[in-house]
Amino acid sequence: MPSPVGHALGGIAAGYLLGGGTVDTPTTRSSPWLTGRKLLFEQRAFVFGLLGVLPDIDFLFGVHSTYTHSVGATVVVGLLGGFVGRHLGSHPYLSVGAAYGSHVVLDWLGSDTVGPLGVMALWPLSSDFYLSDRHWFMAVCREYWVAECWWHNTWGLMRELMVLGPVTLGAIVASRGLKR
Repeated sequence: MPSPVGHALGGIAAGYLLGGGTVDTPTTRSSPWLTGRKLLFEQRAFVFGLLGVLPDIDFLFGVHSTYTHSVGATVVVGLLGGFVGRHLGSHPYLSVGAAYGSHVVLDWLGSDTVGPLGVMALWPLSSDFYLSDRHWFMAVCREYWVAECWWHNTWGLMRELMVLGPVTLGAIVASRGLKR
């Protein structure tokens, strides 16, 4: 399963790709403290990144990869986000849902070492766990006191940056092009 960095990049990419063009808000106009330059890090990039990581809140409740890692949760978050997220793009329901749902897809494409393996992706339709045969992302090692764990996580992070970095950058550039 990807790291929080990988999930944030996935959320940003999905939010921008499915959110349509940019909107003219104070975060996309020139900022006086940047002397007329465009903001590089927009508010909605932060929101999309946060949404990409949000399903892992279930760690706090000891039910990782279950309800928050599902189509059901994605729909609920997309609907809620669409009501309050007009500043997130021309299609806030899609952008919020996509940013959140990217987590489910990335976990499905990752490696898992803790049972039950996979994610409960189709809940509430099914309580089965799903995991792709293609493991694009390495499992995150949580034994932080072991040196090999740090090397493993560093290699995993590098892989995420190589796969998701260009996709995220492309999504941001493409969304800026849609405005014109």
